[in-house]
Amino acid sequence: MKKIIISIVIVILGFSLSGKAQCINEKLSYPIYKLGAALVDQFDTDGNEIVRIEYDLVFTSKESFRNLSADWEYSIIGFADGGVKDLDVKVYEYDDLLDKWTLVAEDASSESYAMATVKPTKDALYKVEVIVYSFNEGYNVARYGLMYVHE
Repeated sequence: MKKIIISIVIVILGFSLSGKAQCINEKLSYPIYKLGAALVDQFDTDGNEIVRIEYDLVFTSKESFRNLSADWEYSIIGFADGGVKDLDVKVYEYDDLLDKWTLVAEDASSESYAMATVKPTKDALYKVEVIVYSFNEGYNVARYGLMYVHE
């Protein structure tokens, strides 16, 4: 599943971002939603279930929280508009006993999209951190989308 999702994201981002980088300094939101819609369409076509979608602005990093089930393997996909050069996601599981977050998966690519896969060993609360490591020249804020997907 991981290879299929990576291929889908690369193809859709390639078509959507080439020559259509979002104007970060303006108030245009539609381009990132349109990109997300293309991903939703592809995931639905492939029979995957999207269990969470969010969009927001990011200056450096943002956090998202969700309870995940041990019954599924999840792919967490982050994507950003044309202002982002390097976007990553990190997934943490909350450890009740130790009262701390433990890193369980991460994307370490240097692209404007990211994906991490996690198979929970138990039903638990997870934190996903969306991190912009670098912006394209002239940008210091971007819009991003985040999707939690399983088969």
